[in-house]
Amino acid sequence: MSEYFKKYSSDIFSWRNDLVADSFRIFIVDDSLIFRQIVRQACIQIPNVEIVGSSGDGRQAIHKIQELKPDLVTLDLEMPVFSGLEVLKSVNKTQCPSKFIMLSSVTQAGAKETIECLNAGALDFIMKPQGSSREENMQKLVKEISVRVKLIQDHVNCDHEPSKRPVNTPAPAVVPSLPPKILTASPVENNCQSNIGWLSDQGVVGIGVSTGGPASLKQVIPNFPRDFPLPILIVQHMPPLFTKSLAQNLNQQSPLEVKEAEQGEKVNKGVVYIAPGGLQMRVTNDGMHKIIELTDDPPENSCRPAVDYLFRSLVKEYGSKTLGVIMTGMGSDGFLGAQAIKKAHGKVFVQDKESCVVYGMPRFPTEAGIVDAILPLNQISQAVQRASTQECFV
Repeated sequence: MSEYFKKYSSDIFSWRNDLVADSFRIFIVDDSLIFRQIVRQACIQIPNVEIVGSSGDGRQAIHKIQELKPDLVTLDLEMPVFSGLEVLKSVNKTQCPSKFIMLSSVTQAGAKETIECLNAGALDFIMKPQGSSREENMQKLVKEISVRVKLIQDHVNCDHEPSKRPVNTPAPAVVPSLPPKILTASPVENNCQSNIGWLSDQGVVGIGVSTGGPASLKQVIPNFPRDFPLPILIVQHMPPLFTKSLAQNLNQQSPLEVKEAEQGEKVNKGVVYIAPGGLQMRVTNDGMHKIIELTDDPPENSCRPAVDYLFRSLVKEYGSKTLGVIMTGMGSDGFLGAQAIKKAHGKVFVQDKESCVVYGMPRFPTEAGIVDAILPLNQISQAVQRASTQECFV
């Protein structure tokens, strides 16, 4: 996931022009003494950061985290006695306010456990750097951890001083032809009697999500019924291996089939396709069927897979019967795709600010006035179902 945070960190955090008065407190958990030292050296290079302690033992770490209540815990996945997942679950039971960043290895087992940690409440994860030198690894960690530190600091500032949050980098100006219809009430409450949705059974649902995505998707995808009549295609900003583990995790919990997309496969109704990490995903056709193409096309918005890339292809193939859903995430990926959907007379739903882990991706189309519905996380699946069955869903 790391490459997706670099480009937009300056944009997202330009709202915050001064550091918080108190130092940002970090606790380091890793069974490797050498790696604890590397993480420590990386963290102390970040302005206003204080290392309040470290531990190489999961059991000891639980007590220390509960006692110190640091702002951020960097938590290794694989440790003796208590794993990172076990530490996370134990601390969460105490309602400790600390945020957790997992340090993950590039393995299938590491990817699977990382997804479980994200579902259990970890804010994000960082790939353990595997550079040729200690200095190279340390500098990579400085970049990755500093973005997360700023993210949490900004969140704290916004909670305490919402009136002092200037937006210095607004979304590109877009003037909608009509005022957007904003849906904040329960999406299942309406008086429309039609059983034919504007999407009907010929439409498609595209979802774009980044930071906070796995846990958020867990609250959306399993709520679709087995007979949902449309294909759902998802771009979740993640590296290879992790998207496959995410698909497997969601598939175990969902009535719908959830899978990592494969090159050339037919797009079937009632199936959820997740773009593989490191590849762009689009929908095209072979003259008879809609099919999935996976490409090595360049990253967009520093992302591969990119939401904009997918959304453009959906507009080309489905036109006005395209529904784009933009959920929690850093940056602006999905905004240009949302514009294309609106131009084709499709619909755009976004997750509301209050339920986002990071209010970045939904912010841009919302401020541009091109959204049809602003929804709490727990109402997204209902609203999408409604769009497929009722003509006047908003």
